[in-house]
Amino acid sequence: MKSKLRRYDTLIFFLFISPWIIGFSLFFLVPFGTSVFYAFTDARLPGAANYNFVGLSNFVDMFNNPIFSKSLGNTAYFVIIGVPIVTAGMLLLALLLNMNVKGIALYRTFYYLPTLVPIVATVIIWRLVFNSEFGILNAGLSVFGIGKIDWMGSEGLIKPVIILLQVWISGSGVLIFLAALKNVPKHLYEAVLIDGANKVQSFFRVTLPMISPSILFVVIIQTMYNFQMFTEALLLTKGGPNYAAYTFVYNIYKSAFTDLKFSMAMTQSIFLFALISLVTFVLMKLSKRFVYYEGEK
Repeated sequence: MKSKLRRYDTLIFFLFISPWIIGFSLFFLVPFGTSVFYAFTDARLPGAANYNFVGLSNFVDMFNNPIFSKSLGNTAYFVIIGVPIVTAGMLLLALLLNMNVKGIALYRTFYYLPTLVPIVATVIIWRLVFNSEFGILNAGLSVFGIGKIDWMGSEGLIKPVIILLQVWISGSGVLIFLAALKNVPKHLYEAVLIDGANKVQSFFRVTLPMISPSILFVVIIQTMYNFQMFTEALLLTKGGPNYAAYTFVYNIYKSAFTDLKFSMAMTQSIFLFALISLVTFVLMKLSKRFVYYEGEK
């Protein structure tokens, strides 16, 4: 009787999760398997009838391509430099929005509004702000006697412009940090104040350890986003100038839809999947050293 009930419960369980299993299979496993298959062929278009198996030659060609190296370096810049800057900006803004001042709820609402704007519209607005000829920013700087700055035409400035754009649309991360700050027990601050700690010391001894799980979550999400950055590179400068904003996913897009090298695009996609998985695994392993979970000893 118990075995029948157990089989019945198992059947009900799989019945309830079957929509997820079907969706996961159709929209992840099948595309992923197809990508792996085409990565070892010379197919120029998806579903092409005429193709040959080429083994690992696509991977060899990928690593020998200077544009691939450039796009990988740009993406590494946004991950290694951009993620800490954006995460620190989110945390700083969350600390400011956590202050008990009059009208703070209105400030929180205003800061979150850019997150509700579609990324395409935000990038278009950013182009108007940083346009070298008639941009709002250059117009404001001219009041102080500063000449026109070619923000999007400079190899050294285009990356900081994109990172600043990410800070502008970081309302969701700020909201996560703000919720974490609200959940830090007040008695911990009282305890460190009694011990003679100032506000800076209480921040590093209490605030950071208590919100470290949220920091880990935001860092992982932001890392994945920067690895897959595409819209900013396409709409701001189409990867320019001189490939300075040529991101990895933008290179995949160009390989598939401009160069019509579908198999090469799939090869790069598999490499990107492996790279994101590896970085995420390393972050999770390293997190055991600095992430504090209150429920664990």
